[in-house]
Amino acid sequence: MKIIYQKTNPTSQNAGFTLIELLVVVLIIGILAAVALPQYEKAVMKSRMSSMWPLIKGIKDAQEVYYLANGKYVDDLSLLDISVPKGDSRSLTELGQEEYSNGTCLDNIFSARESGWLVAGGVGTRCMADVTNGCLFLVWLDHSPKPGVIECYGTHKHCSAVCKTFDFVSK
Repeated sequence: MKIIYQKTNPTSQNAGFTLIELLVVVLIIGILAAVALPQYEKAVMKSRMSSMWPLIKGIKDAQEVYYLANGKYVDDLSLLDISVPKGDSRSLTELGQEEYSNGTCLDNIFSARESGWLVAGGVGTRCMADVTNGCLFLVWLDHSPKPGVIECYGTHKHCSAVCKTFDFVSK
């Protein structure tokens, strides 16, 4: 029996990938990215909304304590027994509005439309009922037309799905 060994030449024509193989790999990566990006955006929004919840709940509780002591709610968060992180230059702290550089916001507001106080917070610009491309928690204070009601509201394309994960009443 005779065994023949043949040396392979690393510079032969078969070394490397063809253009078609590279295009298929790029196409597969593109499809995976197109599927993953909306899920990533939704996860980021949920994370930001979740990070705001303890602060919103703390402001609500501090407002209730202030109400018990003084018989009214206040706009200025500095009057409450809670430390609220200061927002960036767009914030109106004396009106209870804080906007943060990560896209989250807070608003301690009196709703003229509903004639009651609520704390709003979440993702978006100016945490008001007309938030643009955002998603908010609306937490009504105990001495308002909707005592203790928590709503999730917004106009962002992922807001509805994010709100469902928090098990709150959606508008």
